[in-house]
Amino acid sequence: MRKLVQMGLVSFSATLFALSLGGQPRRPTRPVRGRPAAAAEPATPSSPRIAVDLGELRWGMTRAEVVTFFRQSIRASYLPRMKNLGAIEQFRMNEQRDAEIRRLEQSWVPFDGRPEHRQWDTSFISDEFTHNNAEGMLVSEDARGNREFLFFINDHLWKRVQARNANGRRINLASVVPQLEGIYGPSRRVTEDGALHHLEWHDDHSRLRVFDQTTFYGVLCLAYEDNATLAQLSTLRQNVPTKNRTARAQLDLSQSEGGSTTGDPNADIADRITGQLRRVQNADAGTAAGRPGTAAARPSGAGTAPSAPSGGSQGTVDDPLAGLGL
Repeated sequence: MRKLVQMGLVSFSATLFALSLGGQPRRPTRPVRGRPAAAAEPATPSSPRIAVDLGELRWGMTRAEVVTFFRQSIRASYLPRMKNLGAIEQFRMNEQRDAEIRRLEQSWVPFDGRPEHRQWDTSFISDEFTHNNAEGMLVSEDARGNREFLFFINDHLWKRVQARNANGRRINLASVVPQLEGIYGPSRRVTEDGALHHLEWHDDHSRLRVFDQTTFYGVLCLAYEDNATLAQLSTLRQNVPTKNRTARAQLDLSQSEGGSTTGDPNADIADRITGQLRRVQNADAGTAAGRPGTAAARPSGAGTAPSAPSGGSQGTVDDPLAGLGL
């Protein structure tokens, strides 16, 4: 009997001890020494404007479907301009329209590692693709020098980069954040080496990055990407060779100003620093993006930049984004 009483007292004491522990506040868990807690990654805000910019273009379209889409857009853009024209003028407009379509169709660049396709490794879109992973792109340009790069992987459209011509103006991305956020809403601001590198937004299907390339290339870039493809890139890109980023393409003033060079690759360093040069030897896509007057096929359909106002395309000091079609 005495043993039963002792066992009951022990059980009752243990219960009281457990209850007393349960009533005490728990101490916060301390991080493991030497392993500071990682800061939470800021969320990328959503922007309904992305879908408006992309219009009827859809991720996953094949190269043939994208060409058809732009072909139809080009033809539609010419219809208003051909009204009330005589037979000769209409014939000339038809020739111009067909030439734009051919330039788009013939602009295909497969990223297969061949030397002639590695010119793009030194352009401002060098981070947008890899070689030997079934990737490629189409390129188009409008009369204002706005260029567009349409990227494919496994013959499916997954990225659209628009290089908006700044007409020689240099844009400090940090200074135009309020204007861009007025268009797309609050952004995620991504820094690199302590400086603002790009802005980000997303919606249910796409991500948008805006980054500045006006210093050397004269363009402000908007990169739209398919969320589903971004999530699978590590699987889709089995082969990611190192790109030759140090070998800059030789600059050829004769192609942009009708002059000649001395053969010194640094003879035009002042032009490169001030952003005045707009052409690269062998038609490098980077600096050529800021040079108007070499219009390739780029429709005036959904998501494209409208022409600059007739009052001038240089913009004003108060509005550095003037004329960019934003």
